[in-house]
Amino acid sequence: MQLKRNNKIKQLLPPLLLEYIKDFRNYFFFQKYKLFIKKNHILKDKHLDKRCFILGSGPSIKNQNLKLLKNEIVFALNNFYVHHDFNEIVSGDSEKYYMTAPIHRPQTQNEWEAWFSDMEKKIPENVSMIFGLNREKTNIKYILNKNNFFTQQKKYWYFTGKDVNEFYVFDWKDLDIARMIWISETVSIYAIIFAIYMGFSEIYLLGMDHNYICNKEKDYRFYENGIHQKNEEERILNGSSGIKHLSKGLYKIFNQYELIRINTSKKIFNISDNSILDIFDYVNLRDII
Repeated sequence: MQLKRNNKIKQLLPPLLLEYIKDFRNYFFFQKYKLFIKKNHILKDKHLDKRCFILGSGPSIKNQNLKLLKNEIVFALNNFYVHHDFNEIVSGDSEKYYMTAPIHRPQTQNEWEAWFSDMEKKIPENVSMIFGLNREKTNIKYILNKNNFFTQQKKYWYFTGKDVNEFYVFDWKDLDIARMIWISETVSIYAIIFAIYMGFSEIYLLGMDHNYICNKEKDYRFYENGIHQKNEEERILNGSSGIKHLSKGLYKIFNQYELIRINTSKKIFNISDNSILDIFDYVNLRDII
């Protein structure tokens, strides 16, 4: 019933007006966190002209020797802490970051709490955490405060609310992490935005396969099951086409990757084997380290 009502509203309102309304609602909610998020300015050019590695969950990462990254600056994403080499990767003498996307459906609050509880037990104190916020009222900040999670780690936050649609015109202020930034379908976009803001001149992507449409759900990632990802596809699709849903999401993701590549002078490379991500040039991990 709610979906039908929302679709009727979309039919009555001009598309551009609808986008303005969505952006305004997100910006209005952002005001609650505006001063809080503004503190991110301390990260501006923190790692100027250095390089970093962003570690996703694509299945190709199983074939990579990630122990080579022990002394590199890395951003580990979402559920990466379950990787068997995680402890060694984050034990080196370079700074380590761990980033999660904002809370989103279909996961319940109990699932998010169980996931963050397990994550906290596995991530050492030297790793800086980066958490996302959005217009969801029950957000990560609420869950962490409620359960006293990650009290020993340094924490940074970002707020997503700018929709990148067919009417969007690129503006660097939308990638300023001290402000409200893009809404993205994948946390890797957020990690790239952080890396650019922090001044990295070379950014390397591992595990960004994006080949979901070629695999079954159990093969989407280097692990089969996540605490917060049980039957995720089934709950999202609700009987509709999986290929349709994935293709729509991939278009949005690749559009954002391309916007970044076109508008930045930073060197971004894809090190993911068997990846369909053709926006960035491919290089081999062993040729770099």
